Amino acid sequence: MGAVADDTDWQAETYRLFVEALDVPVDRRGSFLDAHCGSDGERRAEIAALLAIADGDAAAGGLDTSALAGTAPTLEQSLVGKVFGRFRLVEPIGEGGMGVVYRAERTDGIQQVVAVKLIAHELVSAGQERFRRETQLLARLEHPAIARLIDAGIDAGRPWMALEFVPGQSIDRYCEAQKLTIRERVRLLVLLADAVAAAHRMLVVHRDIKPANVLVTADGLPKLIDFGIGAALLEGGGAYLPTVDAGRLFTPHFAAPEQISGKPITVATDVFGLGALGYRLLSGRVPYADAEGPIGYMLAITQRDLDPASRVALLGAVDPRDARQLRGDLDAILNKALERDPLRRYASAADLQADLQRYLDDLPVAARAPSPWVRAAKFARRNPAAVSLSMLLGISLVVGAIAYGLQARVTTQARNMAARRDEFLETLLESADPRAGRRDMSVGELLDSAAAVLDRKLASEPLVEASMLGLIADTNDHLGRYPQGLAASDRQLTILRAHGGSPLELGRALSSRAELMREEGRWAEVEPLAREAVGLLRPLRTSAELADALSLLGMAQAHTYHEKDAEATYQEVIAIESRGDQELKKRSSYPYYYLAALMTDMGRYADAVVYAHQAVELARQTLPMDYPDVPGFQTQYASTLVNVHRAAEAEAVIRDSIARQTRVLGADHKDTLLSRWVLADALIELHRDAEAAEVAHAAAMKLESLLGADNHYTLAAWQTYGMAACNSGQVSEGLDATRRVEAARRQTLPPGDRFVQFAVLGTGLCLYRAGRYAEAEPVLLQAVSGLEAARGKGYRRTQDAYHTLRDLYLAMGRPDDAQRINANIRE
Repeated sequence: MGAVADDTDWQAETYRLFVEALDVPVDRRGSFLDAHCGSDGERRAEIAALLAIADGDAAAGGLDTSALAGTAPTLEQSLVGKVFGRFRLVEPIGEGGMGVVYRAERTDGIQQVVAVKLIAHELVSAGQERFRRETQLLARLEHPAIARLIDAGIDAGRPWMALEFVPGQSIDRYCEAQKLTIRERVRLLVLLADAVAAAHRMLVVHRDIKPANVLVTADGLPKLIDFGIGAALLEGGGAYLPTVDAGRLFTPHFAAPEQISGKPITVATDVFGLGALGYRLLSGRVPYADAEGPIGYMLAITQRDLDPASRVALLGAVDPRDARQLRGDLDAILNKALERDPLRRYASAADLQADLQRYLDDLPVAARAPSPWVRAAKFARRNPAAVSLSMLLGISLVVGAIAYGLQARVTTQARNMAARRDEFLETLLESADPRAGRRDMSVGELLDSAAAVLDRKLASEPLVEASMLGLIADTNDHLGRYPQGLAASDRQLTILRAHGGSPLELGRALSSRAELMREEGRWAEVEPLAREAVGLLRPLRTSAELADALSLLGMAQAHTYHEKDAEATYQEVIAIESRGDQELKKRSSYPYYYLAALMTDMGRYADAVVYAHQAVELARQTLPMDYPDVPGFQTQYASTLVNVHRAAEAEAVIRDSIARQTRVLGADHKDTLLSRWVLADALIELHRDAEAAEVAHAAAMKLESLLGADNHYTLAAWQTYGMAACNSGQVSEGLDATRRVEAARRQTLPPGDRFVQFAVLGTGLCLYRAGRYAEAEPVLLQAVSGLEAARGKGYRRTQDAYHTLRDLYLAMGRPDDAQRINANIRE
């Protein structure tokens, strides 16, 4: 602590002398510095640099005063229309110390919008070799929350970089416009900290993290931009090696003390920047908000302690309830990130991210030592009413039992039924009590135990037994245990039909069974079940149950080639839910989600994007962000983006979905695995086939273990793996996978089904990649013909078939045939 105190005293004295020197005439300052600095050359140089800033002398201090003062240099003569590499400049969109940025479009026929940054002329003298080293480092940055470097070059002596174009708002404006909660803002910071940590692993430090350099897309995804003034980190030490010497640029209220003093910049500098950004987003004010201008900020950050974010928020315009949320953990996290001494901050951005995630997960944070009481309280919040899986199941069954009774029987009868359920559940839970010497039981084992004894325990009360079987069926459905769920559902329906179950009870049971059938892809069996449920429920005017049944009917219609009927059914669901109460409106995102899937199947990809985006927006408005289905809506939206060649955007959305699902559902849950499958599809579109194969293979293996080898989700993942593997040179493994998928689909689907034909395409692709052209041609011709018949020429998989067949003909030296096929391709 002594060294830290000595350093702080040195800085304080330096800035005291700087303030005095401001009042000394310029021609006498040399004498003033001689008298007060003596032999301390470092202090004299520091004060001279600060005086240069105050006087606006950029050359003397090596500083870009326009950046410090917040005023941009005058735009150079417009370069609109000029071509750099493959990109034509369309319009200027920004300017700073590094140069000017233009929105640009590709000139080679591929539709792509980028941001082209032209490096300032005065920086070119820093050396073209340094520029090449910088761009090589930036090209390694791959993260959903980082705007990617797409291309770079030097044209006519002018270095330029083409970067991912990010349409969106700065993060502070986005948070305010969307009225994000404290936890939602922390989630954005977690994503950004992860992105910065990824950059640091690639030996790149950003150095200018601030709201203007973080844009949030319409989908709520943050993107860190402008690594152009970043610095490469030395492999060994962690201090920076300047690649483009842009001077000691910094942004008041977000710059770390070492940036101002000219000391080495390390990963800790970005930790400070993230902390300052978090302070702004959570408190509503920037650090040292009362400090005016760069010089005021310099004095404040070196001589004053920062007020806790919670206190600043409470004094500002922030809702007092939000301000109180900052007390404790968040104040501690921000204080640690904003330590004046870099050695006392978080050691890395990854450590800061981990602490922010601990806050979200209600775990003790590393920034402060929690008391036993705090630990206990956090454990309770993480595990509400759940000491064991058995208790969780018991609570859900009791609640379901009471709901069943209230809706199905008169009050006295309902009370009696609930009492009988309580007795049964008590017996059941005692059988799983580890204190009685039983081993711990999984939820699945407990469900199987319940199902096995129901006939014996509740034979005299069939309607009670039926309701219990319905709950067991639904719980198995949520766990992905479809055969067990169907067995319970079958028994439930048999009892209800035999013992006079009400229309409401039967309608619910039919919908439950249809849902289980849907998960197994047995669409021909789903439709009659859903149609019967709709017939029973429509006269009862039970909106929620009717909407569920109609949604299932729509999905069955969509998968049995009655797409127009399905679209009308989904629109009816939208109408029902729009007229319902607040609880019903919370479900309003679902029909849009189903419509997006329908539009995708029909090849109406633009419509699919619109519906999928609407589903995500409605979910964000009506459902908690950690609600399990919300990331599923995001994954559907990402899938639609892939279909319209926006795979780079899709990747960011999917990775966010996977992160959310992993936290909420677990890494091996069916929904998480399906998102990983969609991620693999996006990676194929981005020509990252080896990575796609790895992701798809892991997902397929887990899905096969969970759902079975012939489940349609499992087969879809293996199909994606097969095609990615063949594209990346793993032809033998890929061909084996696609042939297994084709054989399995032919066993359960009619020959003309699009999924069969897509499997045929996969086999043809692998034969082509293997160089077995004579075998590949008839297979690909069959795929083209089958996909055209099933979905038309504009369908994405038909287009994939055209591309593969065209490439085959080119490889076979048949350009006329290739040209004939090429006429069908729509770029």
